[in-house]
Amino acid sequence: MYAGEQPIEVITIRLGLTSRAYLVRQHGAVLVDTGVPGREGAIVARMKEAGIHPHDLRLIILTHGHADHAGSARALRELSGAPVAVHRDDASMVRSGRQGALVPTGTAGLVLGALYGRKGSAHFHPFEPDILLGDSFALNEYGIRGEVIHTPGHTDGSVSLLLGNGDAIVGDLIFPSIPTGRPGLPFFAGDPEEVRASIGKVLAFQGGTIYPGHGGPFSSARVRHCFPGNPPKSPGQA
Repeated sequence: MYAGEQPIEVITIRLGLTSRAYLVRQHGAVLVDTGVPGREGAIVARMKEAGIHPHDLRLIILTHGHADHAGSARALRELSGAPVAVHRDDASMVRSGRQGALVPTGTAGLVLGALYGRKGSAHFHPFEPDILLGDSFALNEYGIRGEVIHTPGHTDGSVSLLLGNGDAIVGDLIFPSIPTGRPGLPFFAGDPEEVRASIGKVLAFQGGTIYPGHGGPFSSARVRHCFPGNPPKSPGQA
């Protein structure tokens, strides 16, 4: 932490049994993910508990375009006035309000995918994103020391937040395994090998806590243990 700098705070917003959204607060406040449609009330209530008014939000970041992360984005933009950022490769999902087919990586994905489809949760209110993310997007002007980087694999446009305190928010890049709960591959992924490469990218720069979109959090050491082959973080890296 630099002299005179406020500490970075990650505030978890629980949305159901395992789903998570996050508030990141430092010199400003940023919301990461928004849950399925209709979760805006729960998110605003948690913000107020943390002393953050909706109009204090400077930015809403979607880690990807699936309905359980982008579903309440339009409503929260209307409530807060904050712009919504999504990676350009997932922009078609939010523009259509349809996430498309899920590709299971194992038995859990097959079972949950069938249940998810029956609930009809894959559709949400479409909207035009305000900011299209690319490979890297600095958060300094929004009051947060950190950046958003492209971490594809779960979807083509998945992103992760690398925070200046060493923590990371990774969306569905990592899932808790069933039944152990340890860090594992997501239940759905367009390219599992690309997921592994993206996890390695996060671990190369972050040595703190890893916050996934479902379950967790995990220490970076535990994630590294479950995904061997990634180099240890060097002491000089932020």
